[in-house]
Amino acid sequence: MRKRILISIAVLSVFTFSLIVACSPDDLFTLLRCQFRIENTEDFFVTGIQLDSLENLSASQIVDVLSTWASGSCPVDFTLNVGIYNPNDGSTGSDIIPATLSSLVWDLYLDGDSGDSFDTTWVASGVMSEALEVPGSGETVILPLDISFDAFAVMGEMGPLDFIDLALAIGGIDSGLRDSDHLGKVLLMAVPTVTTPFGPMTYSGSLCINLDWVD
Repeated sequence: MRKRILISIAVLSVFTFSLIVACSPDDLFTLLRCQFRIENTEDFFVTGIQLDSLENLSASQIVDVLSTWASGSCPVDFTLNVGIYNPNDGSTGSDIIPATLSSLVWDLYLDGDSGDSFDTTWVASGVMSEALEVPGSGETVILPLDISFDAFAVMGEMGPLDFIDLALAIGGIDSGLRDSDHLGKVLLMAVPTVTTPFGPMTYSGSLCINLDWVD
């Protein structure tokens, strides 16, 4: 029994040494520099009305939204796609090391201000549902986040028509336009945790994820 334990310790020591040789501290630091940005939105619903392919709501749909808003509720559901890029692609001479995003704790804010300044209004919070591998292959991996909130409860000060304009900007026909007037009105504050050969490593602070790559 003791011999088995000694053999196991020896194997584990060799494995650990191999990891240390293959993955330098610089590599581990790079794993904590995965880059994030907001890519687009999909399946955007307001009071059950899908906006994805609509430039404008019809008159009857606007009436439906206004009626629901007047009742003190306005459910919104959509998918926010976050792009993730792993810069550890071997270009600096180290091995290509895939990163596994094991956790992402996030808060979502929307900009309800028509001016130049970002008026951050919190609308939802959550945690990603399952781990996601981000290979160091130069490709952008998409992390879909399912978002649900009651617009009346958190953005009621805007008024229904202003909110409809905001919803069309970020979830309607313009859901892929990455500029300040559209996806620039979306801000995700998130704390990622990345699995490394030495165990999970959590970012030291929240990332402000918006249009530009941030690490």
